[in-house]
Amino acid sequence: MDNNLAAAFIELIRSLRESRGLTKENLADLANIHRTTIGLLEKGERYPTLQLADSLARAFNLPLSELIQEAESILRGRATAEELALIHNNRIPKLSFIRNADKLFELTGLEPRMLLDAIDSCYKTLDSIDEQLMAKDSVPLAGLVELANLSSMVGNMIGGGIAECSDGLYERNRPHTYPDLLPLRYPAVDLEIKMALETNRPKGHLPKAGKYITFRYILGDRYGNYIRGKPYRGDTVWIWEIKIGELTEEDFSCSNTAGDSGKTAIIKTEIFNAMPVVYYNEEHVPYAKRITGGYVGFN
Repeated sequence: MDNNLAAAFIELIRSLRESRGLTKENLADLANIHRTTIGLLEKGERYPTLQLADSLARAFNLPLSELIQEAESILRGRATAEELALIHNNRIPKLSFIRNADKLFELTGLEPRMLLDAIDSCYKTLDSIDEQLMAKDSVPLAGLVELANLSSMVGNMIGGGIAECSDGLYERNRPHTYPDLLPLRYPAVDLEIKMALETNRPKGHLPKAGKYITFRYILGDRYGNYIRGKPYRGDTVWIWEIKIGELTEEDFSCSNTAGDSGKTAIIKTEIFNAMPVVYYNEEHVPYAKRITGGYVGFN
């Protein structure tokens, strides 16, 4: 890491520290380094070794490669350290977004922390891809692929995240094989993942009975700002709702329309609305706001 890149890296670390309300001593303790080190770095009296940079990245639970990419963005004038710190803080899924934690555990064996960590893992992967694309003057991933393909990609990232963050409860099944997640030990279950954009109901090609976890997302900007309506879609994925449920084949509405994508099986409206909400970010709800709060299907 040359001196200019190192200086940008430390500028980003300082902004992350300040945005999270950490003192220099707090950060040093989290990174397991000497308490005077942070002060020396921020004063420009010392440059980080690769090992020290990795310790700082781990203290923020962020990949070092991603922070280096962002430091390069600062050098190129693409973003400021303050903007990037704000993005990171807004990307952290909050415990307050969790609902019906008892039902989540009862049906899937997952704890809130596992679900939040899986979302965080998905976001980190997406953001790392976008950083690499934008470094090559490309648009972010959401602007390069069709929305159906984007949903599939995000679903795969979420599946991998759940398996990785489930403390050995789950493993990924083979691609294009039902169900998406296989249990390794109790209380995990066969679990199928479904994705949908905005207010769409999740669907598949065939109705299959089993336990489901569904994710709906919106496309906002990288700071988390979101305006309803197709003309205002951004290029950053934000998950706004997760539901769970045990479904039968009769809970799907099936069609095979000529000229369409072939057979589709969509979860019926009344069934989907009754499925328990286990994650809800009201800032990104794609429905018209109600005075009483919530939306159709909120519980």
